[in-house]
Amino acid sequence: MAHLLVSASTGAMRSVIRKLGAMLRDEYRLLKGVRSDIKFLKDELEAMHAFLLVMADVEQPDKQATLRANAVRELSYDMEDKIDKFIVLIDHEPSSKSDSSFKELFNKSMKKITSIKTRHNIAKDIKDIMSQVSKVSERHSRYKIDESSKAQNARVDPRIVAVYKDAAELVGIDGPRDEIVKWMSDKECESSHRPNVVSIVGCGGLGKTTLAKQVYDKLGAYFECRAFVSISRTPDMIGILSCILSEVSNGKEHARASYQQIVHQIRKILTDKRYLIIIDDVWDVQTWELLYCALIKNDCGSVIMTTTRINSVAKSCCSSDGDLVYKIHPLGIADSKKLFFKRIFGCEEKCPPSLREASEDILKKCGGLPLAINTISSMLATGKTKEEWGRVRSSIGFAQGRSSDIDAMSYILSLSYLDLPLYLRSCLLYLTMFPEDYEVGMEQLVHRWIFEGLIHGEDDEDLVELGETYFHELVNRSLIQPRSIWYNGKARSCQVHDTILDFLIYKSSEENFCTLLSNHSKPDSVVRRLPLMGNEDRERVEQLDLSHARSLAGVRYSQDYLPSLARLNALRVLDVHDCTGLGNHHVRDIGKLVQLRYLNISRTKITELPKEIGDLEFLEMLDASKSGLHGLPESVTRLKRLARLFVPEGTKLPDGIGNMENLQELGHNIDIYVQSMKFLEGLGRLTNLRWLRICWDTIKHGRAPSKGEKLVSSLRKLDSCKLRSLRIMFYLREEDGIAGHPSFPALGSIRKITLCRGQLSWIAKWLVSVTNLEKLFIKGTEMEQQDIEVLGSMPRLLELRAESNRTEGRTITIFGAGFQRLQMLVYNAFATELMFEARAIPNLKELYLGVRLRNYRYGGAGCGFNGCGIDRLSGLAWLHVGIDCRDGKASDLEAAKGVFKSMVDAHPNRPTLEMYTTSMDMLQNE
Repeated sequence: MAHLLVSASTGAMRSVIRKLGAMLRDEYRLLKGVRSDIKFLKDELEAMHAFLLVMADVEQPDKQATLRANAVRELSYDMEDKIDKFIVLIDHEPSSKSDSSFKELFNKSMKKITSIKTRHNIAKDIKDIMSQVSKVSERHSRYKIDESSKAQNARVDPRIVAVYKDAAELVGIDGPRDEIVKWMSDKECESSHRPNVVSIVGCGGLGKTTLAKQVYDKLGAYFECRAFVSISRTPDMIGILSCILSEVSNGKEHARASYQQIVHQIRKILTDKRYLIIIDDVWDVQTWELLYCALIKNDCGSVIMTTTRINSVAKSCCSSDGDLVYKIHPLGIADSKKLFFKRIFGCEEKCPPSLREASEDILKKCGGLPLAINTISSMLATGKTKEEWGRVRSSIGFAQGRSSDIDAMSYILSLSYLDLPLYLRSCLLYLTMFPEDYEVGMEQLVHRWIFEGLIHGEDDEDLVELGETYFHELVNRSLIQPRSIWYNGKARSCQVHDTILDFLIYKSSEENFCTLLSNHSKPDSVVRRLPLMGNEDRERVEQLDLSHARSLAGVRYSQDYLPSLARLNALRVLDVHDCTGLGNHHVRDIGKLVQLRYLNISRTKITELPKEIGDLEFLEMLDASKSGLHGLPESVTRLKRLARLFVPEGTKLPDGIGNMENLQELGHNIDIYVQSMKFLEGLGRLTNLRWLRICWDTIKHGRAPSKGEKLVSSLRKLDSCKLRSLRIMFYLREEDGIAGHPSFPALGSIRKITLCRGQLSWIAKWLVSVTNLEKLFIKGTEMEQQDIEVLGSMPRLLELRAESNRTEGRTITIFGAGFQRLQMLVYNAFATELMFEARAIPNLKELYLGVRLRNYRYGGAGCGFNGCGIDRLSGLAWLHVGIDCRDGKASDLEAAKGVFKSMVDAHPNRPTLEMYTTSMDMLQNE
């Protein structure tokens, strides 16, 4: 992994060092003496960077050390802003070419004069930076960390309290405890030659240690040897094994020994004993393996239990048949209330009516996290007034000042944070740019990480794929909650638990990573990143100094206000996605954002962009999908670094598209017949294009054979280069022939086809020849039995979605020979009943069915869906059923729900069932 360019802990230090190194490699002509100054700066910044890296892993630095780190980090941002400013001045090219020789000569002369002036300004800026560095160095004694900072790490772990918690004080623990106890009682390994392993997994603060200790106390007496040990992020393996040895030998003292000697002694004791060993808070697989080798396999019914915050560690602990990964869940509403009010008033009934509303809001924010509920209730148990409850309600947790309870909660959550590598810490902190309960799309988030400089790969490494790896690792570590789970088991979006988000906001404020106006941010702090969530005081925003802001984002933002872009000259990321109140006048100064890398105006009312957008030489991504945009100015073709361009369907794109040699992704649904012949020809020159999405609509535009031929020619060229994903949306007439063109090629890059209008039979023969097709969406067309059999023969099809408006009922059968790789099937042909034969769709993970009540009767052995064969789908993990209640009966609805529940219960996989209803107002009473 390469050094990250920007991070919460080290600021822009690595990026600055890299840019200074580039300047020393003769990339820029510098005035005499400046090169030696840059060399001095680079060496000095390397020392600063090393200091910041050490500080990043100090759990509780003293105040002086924190001040040093903050000063150095902020200085790095200021330095990068200055360096980027003069890089733009040197690299800037005139926006238009002169026609007359006199003008050319004049422009060259002025450019030379400006260049000399620019180089003098660079020399001055370098001197200024050196002066700032020297001042910081002198003030903080050359960035040395004193021993007192390091000593802060040796504190008593507050989690020890959970181990000795009185069972009478606990709430909501009985159910999970008894479930695990029952599993352990049913799996006593009498015929096994290995211990069973139970791994409890969940985020910090969910009560894993408490649950493990309750199981330990409940079952401990039934085991001959037992031990309970907690470990840290940097475990002392000999110390931990010594504790296990002491406990399994009933407190017998042992001489200090080596790792191998202790392992041997433990194995000797456990050889013929039934033992229970609990290892609390395992952080990595290597630690688990080093401990596990001491726990000898026997046939005595022994059990090992681990707790961990990391899903992949839990799976590694439970890698054998019979082992169990137990995912601990937050407390329900009833248990949350019981725990909260018990601590403050003794019971809920004693809570004054005046505090009821505040209590509800506080509990909502705690989100069932026992750690948060205990912490906040401890703060409120000291007889606070209604006004004090209100302050806690508006700013729970870490912003409330220091107390032993807050310190304990902060410490427990910070362990997960500090265990992250620096690049993941920054990516996690970036989620403070989104409000509570907001579902953040992975794709949008990853792109913003990239253009903020939070992701930096090696050589030609795909940064989007790397960012997705980071996203899934945060899910794996239980730090973000997965949403919109795909059929491959991976999430496409996430949310952050309110308590964890509050902790992240606290950390972000500490490191001046993100400025939240609703969170009482320091008024004098420099704004680096600013989210607008619609509840800000406009006057306060106008008073902010935004000249150093790198990110500006609107979230849930319907207001018609945006700070003047002329104030944001250091901006790298501008994301006003879904800001429905914004129009053309808000982006009239877009050309002044000379540092802009990422622009997202999707789902806004912006209909046109000014021609000055062509001056954004560093712009790499422009997302205007689902906006009001109807065309792009020709100046866009000057954006040589633009790699991703997304516009609404029907947008007229510039003729000179072929000049954008760096373009890698182009969509969404580029309407081919709206574009000029020059555009279609230029499309074939985009040899770096990897992802293309087009719309082929012969219903609206007619066939236009010349445009079709030109497009086909360009697509053939792209297919032979780097194009790896071509997605086509068809609107066809019957007379259009195969896919609207008699010689439309079955390109190897075609991955997705959507048939919006037309019959599948018109293109069936051509479809079969598209051997790399992975996704097929069919809308509105009627599906016949022969169509299903044709599609079932497609070798790489992973996802099939079919929708039909047919009203009469019928049955389509899917046989065992077809759809061998299909993993997701969405079938919303409400009038059609699907039947699955034996061994049908063996790899299907997710099935969506749309059913209409009026076409089925329930109550007999052969009625409705009873015999549809869902139990034959051997790989099924999720079943989603949409029930159209139009003209159906209430009794049928209840019967239908019962039928599908019975199917799931009878299925060997016990897939997750999700049912939803539509047109409930049209349901007939009996």
